[in-house]
Amino acid sequence: MQSTAKTGQYVDMLDLDLNGKPPQPKSLDEAQQMIDALWWALRETTARIEKLEEQLNTDSSNSSKPPSSDSPQKRAERRKKPRSNRPRGAQPGHPKHERVQVLEAEVDEVQRFFPEGCCECGGTLWLQDEPVLRHQVFDLPEVRYQVTEYQFYAGDCPHCQKRTTARLPEWVPRGQMGPGLLSWISVLTGQFHLSTRQIQRFVQEQWQLTFSVGAISQAQGKVITWLTPLYQQIGAYVRQADVAHADETTHYRGAERRWLWCLGTSMAVYFLTHYSRGKAAAMALLGQFSGVLITDH
Repeated sequence: MQSTAKTGQYVDMLDLDLNGKPPQPKSLDEAQQMIDALWWALRETTARIEKLEEQLNTDSSNSSKPPSSDSPQKRAERRKKPRSNRPRGAQPGHPKHERVQVLEAEVDEVQRFFPEGCCECGGTLWLQDEPVLRHQVFDLPEVRYQVTEYQFYAGDCPHCQKRTTARLPEWVPRGQMGPGLLSWISVLTGQFHLSTRQIQRFVQEQWQLTFSVGAISQAQGKVITWLTPLYQQIGAYVRQADVAHADETTHYRGAERRWLWCLGTSMAVYFLTHYSRGKAAAMALLGQFSGVLITDH
């Protein structure tokens, strides 16, 4: 800052035009002032060059930067592990990791294949009781939506001529989405972080169901209402623990930054999304917790 101030001071005093021809000093004092200005400018430029070179030479090997931030040149200059003489893949003695076969009682369809009735020599074959090879193929069934129609009838009274219509039971969904579809939409939103329009396209392509963006958004709100009592029970259970762990991290909702707080035990974890990282958020998380709280080691 001092060098910059002094440089600007001398340039203003001499009224230098750095884009034009170099000035000709008329006296020894003007020459000394020009030398001082150039000296401070040289010091400032040198300091900037050293800072830029230091930033340019900083990578994941000499700083806290992650390896993914290295330039292509730095990545090419990394030390590569010497090539091993061993062949690719699993080495001798390595245990196999194979899919465990499903029990025959749980298989949907069994197709049995038997050898020809005679041997190549002409003798009759005696078939074994158990197969020598079981080859199982896993596939997905044809996906189709299920529609349930609820029909309501009315009856007329012959005495008062009043008509009475059947009422909608409490267990019948009020909207056009059943519990299974609503649960799937919630999984696609919370677990797989799909947007509302992506869920709309997925439901249409997977199940040939067409719903508006508003209907998809309202479906998420219904599931929140269902899960609120269970969510509150988890919070009450964790707050009654003798020992609990707490922590927080940044949590984004679109472009808005919030904080995701958690209070957990070995049995359950209670999550809380809050706009703050301060005391108000911590008190909302802990509630009436009076046990031993462990946080940040």
